Amino acid sequence: MIANITAPLTIGQSSNYYTLKEAEGFGSAGVEVLKWDRPGFHGVKTPRAFWRERIMRLIIGVRSSTSADYETRRRALEAAFDLPRDGLTWLKFATQGGLALQSQVQLNAEIQAPLRGGEVTIGDFRIELIAQDPLFYAQSQTATDITFATGSGTVANGGNAPVYPVVRVHGAVTDPVITSTTLSKTVSFTGLTIPAGEYVDIDMLNETVINQASVSKYEYVNSDDFWWLAEGNNTITISGTVGGSGDRKITVTFRAGYIGI
Repeated sequence: MIANITAPLTIGQSSNYYTLKEAEGFGSAGVEVLKWDRPGFHGVKTPRAFWRERIMRLIIGVRSSTSADYETRRRALEAAFDLPRDGLTWLKFATQGGLALQSQVQLNAEIQAPLRGGEVTIGDFRIELIAQDPLFYAQSQTATDITFATGSGTVANGGNAPVYPVVRVHGAVTDPVITSTTLSKTVSFTGLTIPAGEYVDIDMLNETVINQASVSKYEYVNSDDFWWLAEGNNTITISGTVGGSGDRKITVTFRAGYIGI
């Protein structure tokens, strides 16, 4: 299913030195289930379940034509996955079906790179990674504009998982109201004026509201029903008191998300 890993190092069909022999953890992420016993009854109660971290395990074949270059390639692979020092890093890969996806990862265990007798130009690495976010995201962003004059528009999430966008509200507009009619959820403001040439960013995931100068405008939030984009088409409606100049629109920016591949 995975044609190539492209970052932090090229691995797979596009590489002459690194072969992706096996990849685990590219289905779904881990699941945490809340449950408790039912005294006097068979079975248990399972009221909720949550997607949690994703664990990915890679077996990477390393090869070269000389023992000296083979050692160089081994060191390069180790350095590329020196994530304890490098910090969270984007693992980027392409699927056989043409999806370009990414996940932000950290090393989750020691890099296993055994040296075996007689194998001086070929060997295997075992690398285990952990991702905080359970989803895979498209490498390219999607941005959709909806003008206040139009009042509504459609935002298409091409993945198979809900994702949280960042909504930029461009002035001039006072007391904007942004609603996902698909989900019946609204974020609205009272007492907020966005002049022409300025904007406010609503981060639906982190539930923050900041302007172009990175100043929080959360104090003006009236309805805080922060929404996400469901799979497929989402109808978004907007309203407010619009001024006579400026862009007078919202821009919905997001990356399509996938539960697995």
